[in-house]
Amino acid sequence: MNEITQTKNAFLTWLAGFGDYAPLLRILLTVILIAIGLFGARLFRWIFHQLRSRLEGKIPDWLQILFDGFIEPAILFVRCLLWYFAFLMFPWSFDSTSPIWDTAGTIIGIAAVCLLTQGLWNSAGLCRLLLRSAQNRLDLETNKTMNSFFEKIYRALVLLFGGIQVLNLLGCEVNGLITGAGIAGLAISLGAQSTLSNLIAGASMVIERPFGIGDYITLGSFEGTVEDISFRSTRIRTLDNSVITVENSKVSAEYICNATTRQNRLLSITVGVTYGTPRKQLETLCDDFRAMLRKDSQVLPDTIHVILSNFGASSIDIELRCYVTALGGDDFRQLKSRLNWQIMDIMAQDGCDFAFPSTSVYLETSSPSPADPGEKEQ
Repeated sequence: MNEITQTKNAFLTWLAGFGDYAPLLRILLTVILIAIGLFGARLFRWIFHQLRSRLEGKIPDWLQILFDGFIEPAILFVRCLLWYFAFLMFPWSFDSTSPIWDTAGTIIGIAAVCLLTQGLWNSAGLCRLLLRSAQNRLDLETNKTMNSFFEKIYRALVLLFGGIQVLNLLGCEVNGLITGAGIAGLAISLGAQSTLSNLIAGASMVIERPFGIGDYITLGSFEGTVEDISFRSTRIRTLDNSVITVENSKVSAEYICNATTRQNRLLSITVGVTYGTPRKQLETLCDDFRAMLRKDSQVLPDTIHVILSNFGASSIDIELRCYVTALGGDDFRQLKSRLNWQIMDIMAQDGCDFAFPSTSVYLETSSPSPADPGEKEQ
């Protein structure tokens, strides 16, 4: 701010050489600066985008990300700077020793820090670039789960940096605050154990990758699609479209079944046939079931098993077991429905009936006992 003040004083000294016209020139210059700040945003944006198009492909990727992230903050900072100089140029009634000048300098400094923080926030794509560069060396996948998690850490550090700089500009003793925070941290460390354990569990899940954002998982008694993994918790959207939030420490302690990573899916259907069906007819039925499964494009032919599996209480059970390529929930249900319709057609074609729970009651009638000889005499 000392350079700005020196520039301002030198310029005011130059304007003072115009005598009585100096205030008029200062007002005119103030109006021009305000107008450029108000209506020049489109011009500034055009200049930056022209510069970007000329530099595209000629600068490294990280510099391209920073340039894109800082375009809008830079345009806004230029406008703020023009309005600040307009404030300096206006012929105010208060003198140069007034604290108002220092306040204005502090405000423009805070604006610069906030816009710098915004530019770094917008440049969170640097995390994705770093993960991609480390993929071959560390065998890390550049997936959206890791990007999301590390971008949150990056942005938290950016906010911390911006907050410290703003406190410095406001005249706060940052070192004392950090020391006090350290003492307070020791006092609340026992109460923060849960938060720390959730943070460590979240980081370990992102690194080990048992699941990612968008995966369909079964976690304890819950199942659904993972929507987000944050510092503290994991958010899962269940089949009934509700959202469940589970602490990361509890997620890491559960058995996790990731359905998205499987290459195929088991399909098992049990068909109950009545006990009066002859053996030859049952064998024909099993052959027809096998042929039905082999014709379906989503069934892996080498995994087909059709067997007489059980003699149930009310039926002879035939089990159809195979692996299918329909991994998604909707695709799997549609496949199962289609096969069930075909099973009904085959049962009718082969003249077989579905069994259902039934109970047979046998009434035993006993023959009358011979009459007692004594009774006959009477």
